Amino acid sequence: MSNHPWPAPPAHDRRLARDWTLFTALTFLFSFGFAVYSGVFQNFLRDVMHSNALGLGTLESLREIPGLLAAITAGTLVALAESRVSGLGLLITAVGIGATGLVPHFAGLIGITVFWSIGFHLYAAMSPAITLALAKGEEGGRHLGRMAGVGSIATLAGLGTAYGAAQLFPKLDYNVYFVTAGVAILAAAVLCMGLSTHAEGAPRARIILRREYSLFYLLTFLEGCRRQIFSIFASFALILVYHVPLRHMLALQFVNSILIAITAPRIGRLIDKTGEKGPLTFYSIGLIAVFLGYACFENVGALYALFLLDNVLFSFGVGFTTYLHRIVRPNELTPCLSMGVTMNHIAAVTVPVGGAWLWVHFHNYHVPFWVGVTVAAISLTANRWLPSGPVPRQVIVPETPPLEESPVTALP
Repeated sequence: MSNHPWPAPPAHDRRLARDWTLFTALTFLFSFGFAVYSGVFQNFLRDVMHSNALGLGTLESLREIPGLLAAITAGTLVALAESRVSGLGLLITAVGIGATGLVPHFAGLIGITVFWSIGFHLYAAMSPAITLALAKGEEGGRHLGRMAGVGSIATLAGLGTAYGAAQLFPKLDYNVYFVTAGVAILAAAVLCMGLSTHAEGAPRARIILRREYSLFYLLTFLEGCRRQIFSIFASFALILVYHVPLRHMLALQFVNSILIAITAPRIGRLIDKTGEKGPLTFYSIGLIAVFLGYACFENVGALYALFLLDNVLFSFGVGFTTYLHRIVRPNELTPCLSMGVTMNHIAAVTVPVGGAWLWVHFHNYHVPFWVGVTVAAISLTANRWLPSGPVPRQVIVPETPPLEESPVTALP
């Protein structure tokens, strides 16, 4: 009698399970490292670089220039698989973030930030495509939401680590945080290079710009506006106007990560079940409420609550990717995602410096958030053109050639 009553899984299933494990681990490591970096950066900007709102806005606009060129950059690397492009991007990000604390002046900070941003945006453009490739065309929203949940748990761990260090060692050099972040992201790059062909899409075009994808481009552009307005000015208002210390900002982001880890997978499943139109409409309405709150309220407790609410709502953004997956032509997902990153960053390059100018010119941090209300209202209007109902099975286009056996859709 055989010592193994259950047949061994096919080799391709084992490779797919291994890829899911590697991709989950590298997603965790990247998000952990980036959380450590992001959690302390704006306080570093205030305490070490002595920057004001205009300086932050200028830095953020320059940092997003590589994202503006994402489609062109990804197009030049079209011969490389998505996992190799992502690994290269993670390596560049690791080196740049790890060296952030070594720069002696603001001009050097701009240079190192733009450098690591090139790698970050390569990874950001490829990561959703790898997720959908590993999903084999099944339940894309659930898998994207689940990976967002993994990222949130990692963010929770990274912020917890930074918070603990700040509590135990209040005068700890910021360079320690940045080197820790760089090492974690470097480990993610090593794991990414180990992904197999399951993580690769089919041969892809260099650059895609089609009229049929115009709604996706518009929505991602508006999402870029929203993301920049809130992620930059909401936190900097708390730090600069209300003098919130580092440990409180880390605690706030810590709670935020718990909420995202709980809600992101559920939001992904909701989008799979109902389609994108309803959830993204709710998202836009929620954003209007959040921006109105920041434009009108001056109570720190209320601003904390709005900060948490906005970051939970951000998980609905997977609906933009699942909508594209619904309508995209075969082999065009990755270049379309890269073009979406570019559209997103047209806003990202202009909004930070423009919003900072409004803040400084009118001597009022509320003004950028009134712009956010307008952006969210336009998004709400644009959502009416989204298709209704869940994604039909026959519409889903796998990015990898079909295997002979049934596709595996769950993590081991």
